[in-house]
Amino acid sequence: MQAGTYKTGGPDKGSMNCYGARTKNASGEFDAIISNANLQGQGRVTVNKGEYFATNGCQEWTKVS
Repeated sequence: MQAGTYKTGGPDKGSMNCYGARTKNASGEFDAIISNANLQGQGRVTVNKGEYFATNGCQEWTKVS
């Protein structure tokens, strides 16, 4: 994912939560997480250069800046 700010409308149909996590690498390890959140509605995230973003159960994330 390119650096920038992204938004989502919230959870996918059938999902109760939308999960997103900014990470410092793609290892999947707990200590790689910079920040994370479970959303029940709309949300935004800013991903900086060199960071990764993992998401699950969300509507599409679209770049806003």
